[in-house]
Amino acid sequence: MNKRVIIDFIVKVLFSFLFSYGAYRFFDMIHPGMGVIGFLISFGFWGRLYSRELIEFVLLFKHWGEKSAVYQWHGKFYSFDGRQIRFFLDDGIVWIPIKDLKKIMEPAVAKWELESLVNESGKIPGANIAGVTEAGLMQLLESRTGDRRASYRMIRFKRWLLHDALINVKRVPRSAINQPYVKS
Repeated sequence: MNKRVIIDFIVKVLFSFLFSYGAYRFFDMIHPGMGVIGFLISFGFWGRLYSRELIEFVLLFKHWGEKSAVYQWHGKFYSFDGRQIRFFLDDGIVWIPIKDLKKIMEPAVAKWELESLVNESGKIPGANIAGVTEAGLMQLLESRTGDRRASYRMIRFKRWLLHDALINVKRVPRSAINQPYVKS
């Protein structure tokens, strides 16, 4: 930040403090106990004096809100039965966040299952999210669809992954993968 901007801001703060204190003392002298009215009048002055900073703060707050709402979905995502699943492609390896899988998998993914996927789970490269690779997901699904007691939903999920989602994720151009949200 420019030194001149910082100095101007400090002068504004000191001036507004002195103006507010002066307004408080003036109204308190006119009628004791009414000094608060001086503060209320100085609020309008503050709005005029700090209008640029207030607008920048509101815009910054709006940017933070958009980022927190949208940035977590910045990877390629799909929807299965109304639940969103993000896919991240890194050097030809598809990663899926564990948080998204827990919403779909039946029965729920246990901690020991994730620990058994030694090289197939961990932090997704380029994102601060725990996830599993495509191979790790297939191992998890094999235990859920490999016998006669498999739920129809898990069979549909596996078929959807193999025939629709994973194929499309691998086809996406590298320039479109894992790009942060940019407002157009």
